[in-house]
Order: sequence, then C-alpha cells, then structure tokens
Amino acid sequence: MEITYDYYRIFYYVATYQSFSKAAKILMSNQPNITRFINNLENQLGCKLFVRSNRGVQLTQEGRKLYQHLHMAEVELMNEQRMDQGYITISASEIALHLLLLPVLEKFHKNYPGIRIRLLNHSTPQAVQAVKEGAVDLAVVTSPLTVKK
Repeated sequence: MEITYDYYRIFYYVATYQSFSKAAKILMSNQPNITRFINNLENQLGCKLFVRSNRGVQLTQEGRKLYQHLHMAEVELMNEQRMDQGYITISASEIALHLLLLPVLEKFHKNYPGIRIRLLNHSTPQAVQAVKEGAVDLAVVTSPLTVKK
C-alpha cells in the first residue's frame, strides 16, 4: 500500500480545522476533491477517520491516533532542528572515551541540556561498523599509528 504525502497533508488540514470546506479553502482546492481524497485515504487504511455531520467533522478514535502521530512527528522534526532536546548515540573506544570525549561532554551538556547522550563502549572496528549500520550517530575512536620504514 502506497499512500501519498498529499493524502496525509489533506487529512492533517481537515483534522486541524474540523471542516472539509475550510481545508479546501486553505489548500486552494474544492470540497468535493478534499472529500474524495479523504475517502481514498480511509479506503486505503481500512478505517473511518472522521465522523461527518452538517456541522463539520470530528475525528474517530483511529483519526485521533493518526493525527497525534502526525503532530508528534512534526514536533519531533522541529525539535531536531532546534537541538534543544533529543538523543545522540555515541560509540567510543576506551582510549578515545577517556582522552577525547569525556573532556568535552561536560561543556556539551551545559550548552545543550536537553540532549541526552547514550555512550556505547566498542573497539575501534566495532564502533566504525556501528556507524556504517546506523546503530549509532557517531563514533570516537583511536587507531595505532603506522610508521612506514
């Protein structure tokens, strides 16, 4: 099932304004088109999202759940841009942790108190692999110097 972004965008406006007509006006469309999109979305999801009446629409339980998820995603994305809250997962080798990372973490925490840091202790190869797999946001590692003769 592939539901386009437009369906969710239209749903969001109808739910926000509790009206197909108001959503249509804001989206520069017409009420029949908005109704058709919502009907298609409901059919694809297999549930009713709105209770319709001549006074507008109200969200069903499923509609409230979808609206809350969209709203939470919106808030999360905005918060990520502001860097005032969230999580960072860091993989660090033992030496890198003590020599490089620990001295800067206190300053980082003062500047960004809402960011929670999760530290994982890995060997250098494990830390690099964790970054490649997307299991961590970044790795701080050390490697031995290779001296050419």
